[in-house]
Amino acid sequence: MNTKSKGDIAVGNAIRHYITSGYEVCLPIGDKRDYDLIIEKNGLLSKVQVKYAGLYSNSKTCKVGLRITGGNQSFSYSKKYDKNSFDRLFIFTQKGQMYDLPWAEVESRNEISIETSKYVKYKIA
Repeated sequence: MNTKSKGDIAVGNAIRHYITSGYEVCLPIGDKRDYDLIIEKNGLLSKVQVKYAGLYSNSKTCKVGLRITGGNQSFSYSKKYDKNSFDRLFIFTQKGQMYDLPWAEVESRNEISIETSKYVKYKIA
């Protein structure tokens, strides 16, 4: 499965989670923002970045890259998110688990192992 397909699966699960939790979900047009969704509940808006966490190498835990990557045959780039890029980080893992974290709680700006004890409180049952 390619990266775009994994991202689509993660976004679909995020939309399902937020809608069934009583949020209004808004999708921005285009792919030029640091967030993938806007959610609203009780008049409060939040920007959400959605990521897919896969099993990499021989690791038994899922990891997710916290950066924007892109390019073409001539060049490639990688950009890290800053503290104001979005409000929430929704993660869907290769194991089918979901996490909804406040972005301010994530200290790393490169990559995280989502299944650690630090993030267990953000796991969606």
